[in-house]
Amino acid sequence: MNWKLTVALVVLALVIGATAYVNPFQERETREPDSPWFYQVSFEDIVSIGVDTGENFESFSKNERGEWVIDRLGDIPPSHVRWGGIVLLLSGPQTRRDFSTALPTIDDPAEYGLDDPELVVNIGLTGERELEFRLGDKTTDGNQHYGQVSGFPQLFLIANIWGEVLARLANETPTPKWWEYRDPETIAEVNIYLGVPGEPNAPYLRIQNKDGEWLARDFEKDDDNRALDVEKWAEYLPLMGGPGQMAVEAYKVRDRDYVDWGIDEQGHSVEIRFSGLTERGTKYTDGVLFLIGDKTEDGQSYYALPASDSSLSPVLHMDADWADTLFGLVENVPYAEASSPSN
Repeated sequence: MNWKLTVALVVLALVIGATAYVNPFQERETREPDSPWFYQVSFEDIVSIGVDTGENFESFSKNERGEWVIDRLGDIPPSHVRWGGIVLLLSGPQTRRDFSTALPTIDDPAEYGLDDPELVVNIGLTGERELEFRLGDKTTDGNQHYGQVSGFPQLFLIANIWGEVLARLANETPTPKWWEYRDPETIAEVNIYLGVPGEPNAPYLRIQNKDGEWLARDFEKDDDNRALDVEKWAEYLPLMGGPGQMAVEAYKVRDRDYVDWGIDEQGHSVEIRFSGLTERGTKYTDGVLFLIGDKTEDGQSYYALPASDSSLSPVLHMDADWADTLFGLVENVPYAEASSPSN
């Protein structure tokens, strides 16, 4: 074979192969541009958050120790169950800018409900900076809100669920369950331990609310529940709802070592049990267990730990009168006269 012809055939084969690989005639998918950011800040720069739904307002800020607190409650931190991820969420959502029925900029805020928004959120940043955004009406499909960063004319579409999570911060303040004082009639049970719960011979008093009737059982002396004197019990009933006002002594304790406050699992404790409700509306029995430590120097408080979630719960100052009164009940239960064990 002529060597020139051989070279020509090799070159032709390479061209055909390259064309088949690259195929300039093939129809290529057009990559949609990334969704734009509504705004974007570093979550580490966020130092305060204010949420206003028109009907309710709540604000949160980092204190001098770098811990998030609910401003209205002083030094009380938000529930970690509700608060976890909120600051990261507020660092900025991606959005939609497909405005088939709206302009990309705002000429008339009222047209999108932004003159009287459903939600206004103010974010305080380091360096005395701040950013505010508002969410107005929902789109016709109900899946997005019209959104605007205050001071800028651009219009955005923000996922409805994003706004709902933020609005709930104001409408249902994320207080920790150990902080809440509850209506005593909603309490199902109060357990008072003067030792290790469950160990033999440890003083243990159980007080139960059964269909509005309060009963008690001293596990050292009683075989079953006994009725309480209604008039005498009325004095103690308000205490069943919880200790009331508390303050934070320490937000985080390294290695979960609470010896400096006299708190350990061998000491006194109080457990309050009540009905809880899941996000789906299912009822269940919930509760909080307080481990009680030493008294403060002024004798007005006990150090206490909400041990239901000891890895994330702070050391508290708890009213000493509340705790001492409950401890006294163990030795002086106000049973009804001639009361006998009952089911």
